[in-house]
Amino acid sequence: MAFGGGPLVGLDIGTSAIRAAQVKTGRGGGAVTAFGQVPLPPDVVVDGEIRDGEAVAEAIAQLWKRAKFRSKRVVIGIANQRVVVRQIDLPYLDEKELRESLRFQVADHVPMPVEDAELDFEIIEDFQTEGGDHLMRVLLVAAASDMVNGFVQAASDGGLDPAGVDLTPFAVTRAVSPAARGEVGAAGAEAVVDVGAGVTNIVVHVGGEPRFVRILLLGGDDVTRALSEGLAVPFEEAEAMKLDLGRGGGAAEATRLLGRRVDALVDEIRGSIDYYSSQEEGDPVTSVIVTGGGSLTAGFVPKLEQTLRLQIQRATPLTSLSFSKSGLTEEQAAQVDAVAAAAIGLAMGDS
Repeated sequence: MAFGGGPLVGLDIGTSAIRAAQVKTGRGGGAVTAFGQVPLPPDVVVDGEIRDGEAVAEAIAQLWKRAKFRSKRVVIGIANQRVVVRQIDLPYLDEKELRESLRFQVADHVPMPVEDAELDFEIIEDFQTEGGDHLMRVLLVAAASDMVNGFVQAASDGGLDPAGVDLTPFAVTRAVSPAARGEVGAAGAEAVVDVGAGVTNIVVHVGGEPRFVRILLLGGDDVTRALSEGLAVPFEEAEAMKLDLGRGGGAAEATRLLGRRVDALVDEIRGSIDYYSSQEEGDPVTSVIVTGGGSLTAGFVPKLEQTLRLQIQRATPLTSLSFSKSGLTEEQAAQVDAVAAAAIGLAMGDS
């Protein structure tokens, strides 16, 4: 659902912050030419959906003023439970015919009226059945129109020119995976896990072709909330405790509470990957990349490695690129690297 036209800034409207990036690519590799972020108050964005468009618009205007982006043309990322990503088989059509008849073709495959949805697709393959029918396997994306319009309106009210909408899990994969960008070959399937504050995105792709997407309404804030409720302390104090636990400090009860929530998140991720692998067309997952602020939670990566029995690679999407013209120091870039993937990947979609 992204559209063409001049250089775009990737706009990631997350649970706890709004982030934006501009990326330039060339023969010498990619470069982040601008990056910025501003925090969002609690409950402005909940479960990946905008609840207070005015507050989001104000934060966007503040971000553009602070980071001094030269362009106001943006591509916006979305990921929530009102987005459906589903692999389906349809009678073979060429791409133009499919796009023209898409609403009719997929009406029975999405849990919402197609007239109230924004639709997009990617053709994975075409094949012949044993009975001789010519079919095509399609990855279908359907998003509720009113939800998408809420993001677009907030960006417009913040003074921007929305030029497209993209699925955040696809953008993250683009930013963190050389295999997805076609820069290196890889055997088997690769899983990309992006753990945000309130939403965790999981993508399994083979050579850059997405085969499976799951959006979980879980993230780093669930750990903080468990600490807050279990220890009867304010949310902000619990967040500080979580960071302290990540540095090796903290009380035994806090460690226990954190461990329980990490186990629950890892179990959800494992269940999603196991579901993909159990499908007849599922390739074995041979590598896993993690990113997102929630992935920094103490014990998360070791527990995920132990559970999946795979080595986990932590993504560095910003510091893997040149960022000398972004206005960030090396220390600042290192601090935001874990949360920069979505904005960078959204910008890469146009680069």
